[in-house]
Amino acid sequence: MTIGNLRDSLWYLAIIFGWLTIVWLWGAWYAGRRFQALLKAPLTEEAEHLTHVWERRVTRWMRIGLSMSALSILCLVSSLITR
Repeated sequence: MTIGNLRDSLWYLAIIFGWLTIVWLWGAWYAGRRFQALLKAPLTEEAEHLTHVWERRVTRWMRIGLSMSALSILCLVSSLITR
């Protein structure tokens, strides 16, 4: 693998991880909206269960989105260093 191929691969990975960041953070935003809506719903056993489910999804998707963002930045910086 030559340096040119490595640079191009890192650039493409940075773009892919950037788009995945947008997808995961949008999912976290949506999960947050669902969580807030469930907090306003009348308290039932099912609503309580779903509240816990959506609360976990918010934190999980936010962590994944921020990790993808860090990977995108890392790949971008690595691509610029190899130039």
